[in-house]
Amino acid sequence: MRRRLAIAIVGLVVAALSLTGIGTIVLASVANREDAELDLREQVEAIGDLLTELTLAPAPADSDETIRQRLQRVASSISVEGVGLLVLPRNSDPIGELPVGLTLEELDLAALRAGETVSSRTGDLIWAARGSTSRQGIPQLLVLTADADPILLPGFSWFLVASATAISLAILVTVRLSRRLTEPIREARDVTGRLAEGDLGARIPPEVGDVGDEVGDLLTSINQMADSLQRSHALERQFLLSVSHDLRTPLTSIKGYAEALTDGAVDDVSRVGEIIESEAKRLERLVGDLLLLARLESTDFPLHLTMIDPRLTVTSVTDGLQPEAVERGIRLTALVPDHDVSIEVDPDRFAQIVANLVSNALRYASQTVSLTLREAEGRIHIAVGDDGPGIPDADLPYVFDRLYTASANPAVKESGAGLGLAIVRDLTDRMGGSVMARRSALGGAEFVVSFRPAH
Repeated sequence: MRRRLAIAIVGLVVAALSLTGIGTIVLASVANREDAELDLREQVEAIGDLLTELTLAPAPADSDETIRQRLQRVASSISVEGVGLLVLPRNSDPIGELPVGLTLEELDLAALRAGETVSSRTGDLIWAARGSTSRQGIPQLLVLTADADPILLPGFSWFLVASATAISLAILVTVRLSRRLTEPIREARDVTGRLAEGDLGARIPPEVGDVGDEVGDLLTSINQMADSLQRSHALERQFLLSVSHDLRTPLTSIKGYAEALTDGAVDDVSRVGEIIESEAKRLERLVGDLLLLARLESTDFPLHLTMIDPRLTVTSVTDGLQPEAVERGIRLTALVPDHDVSIEVDPDRFAQIVANLVSNALRYASQTVSLTLREAEGRIHIAVGDDGPGIPDADLPYVFDRLYTASANPAVKESGAGLGLAIVRDLTDRMGGSVMARRSALGGAEFVVSFRPAH
């Protein structure tokens, strides 16, 4: 990836420099030729005016220099490459020699005979010509030429230097940028590979992940995913241990009493039968909860929604659990409104929700469990609170997770959050309600289930 990124960035820089440089050189070359042609026109006009006023004296007898050569020497002093001076007879071709590179066909003789100035470019040769009349009345033609700089060598040299500098900077920036981008990605690849191999403790170091952009968000998400995987793995392990313990306890009791019955070591057979039946029911409830949780995972879980008065269910559940509350020495109370209320739920599943919440509260309450049904803020709320040890604030958002273990004591299920609370949350969600956990006014925990009133 680093190589492809470097090639892409440097390639873009080179392409941009090439397009910009070539365009700039072409435009500058065109402008330079236009300026050179304009300068040459001004020079040929100035010298033409001078020739109309002056008469070149013949060369000394001992000199072989011609008038053309003398004009060439004058032209050299004004930085032109060639000069030509021709006589323009009225009815015949000009007499004299043109500078090298020009022909009579390229000259507009009619305009020149009229005394106009004509200029143009032939390849890399720039020329300007002007017709005039000498003081002796002889029509004459003056032609000056100059070579254009085809590639603007000084500017091109500076362009090469600037391009080399820009490409060097692009390479340095690319190396730094690619390293900044690819190193976190390589670290993420290594960490995800270790996670896939089962090393759930693998994490991306904070100094690598602190890049402050989308890549940083990706690395943070990977660490969060690793935390969730590790937590889920630990919760699953704790869940299996808890379920195994809950299954083993009644099975051990049943097995022990069954062996005692077989050996004839039991005096009160009726009492032993009651114990075995009680443990079997306990085992049946646990297996039923496990099966219910598994069924709640599916999309075709059956619910029979109907309109009910929740006051009747609350009263019925409270009355049914009063013997257990009395046995535990706990005062169980229910407060319901005087007016009719109605919600649309599955009656059996709603009763199961209320029973699970009350049973959970009875296990952890010290002296009191309070169940309250009220209507507020457009919803029907069923709150079950106790005066037990309560739930740590850090654990409140997670108590309904079926595999959650409190961070304060990983070896113990958090604040009564067993299968019952997971079932409460899943059933409530299925029926369109909501559930939350908070501190109770009694000092312990309070669970609140809310449904919209039925119309």
